[in-house]
Amino acid sequence: MNRKMKRFVWVVAPMLALAVLSAAADDRPAAKKTSNPRPTSIVGSAWNADNTPIKGAHVRLRNVVTGKVEAVARANDAGEFTFENVEGGSYVVELVTDTGHVQTVSHVFTIAPGETIATFVRLGPKIPWAGLLFNNTAGNVAATAATEGIAVIVPSGLCQSPPCH
Repeated sequence: MNRKMKRFVWVVAPMLALAVLSAAADDRPAAKKTSNPRPTSIVGSAWNADNTPIKGAHVRLRNVVTGKVEAVARANDAGEFTFENVEGGSYVVELVTDTGHVQTVSHVFTIAPGETIATFVRLGPKIPWAGLLFNNTAGNVAATAATEGIAVIVPSGLCQSPPCH
């Protein structure tokens, strides 16, 4: 064998062997795809503003990308709830009334297949709206004046009630 033929054999023979092995591998039955053995789930708690559990709270899982409600659940006596076999994605948990009105929403979280995420929803304190508006009128006036650059508030006009100085 001449020198060129030996080089050709050394280059082509390994390539030919790889091609034959690849073809033989393609004839084998395909291996089963293994699914993720761990379930994807979300566990959480529903609490009042004073950190007491909300017994029997109605919660629902909303996908923040699609806006769809993916699952609903009801909390146990300890305020704990679970969503099982959830698709991967970004979600919030909504605490809703018996009639379906949203009371509060959890933070946004992302879950991947096979993960378990822990979250919570908590009601805020109940403050009447009028109390927020009128509770500290003097403080609100002073704060507004300070943002406008007013340092002192002096009554204008004459004194209306004695003793006047």
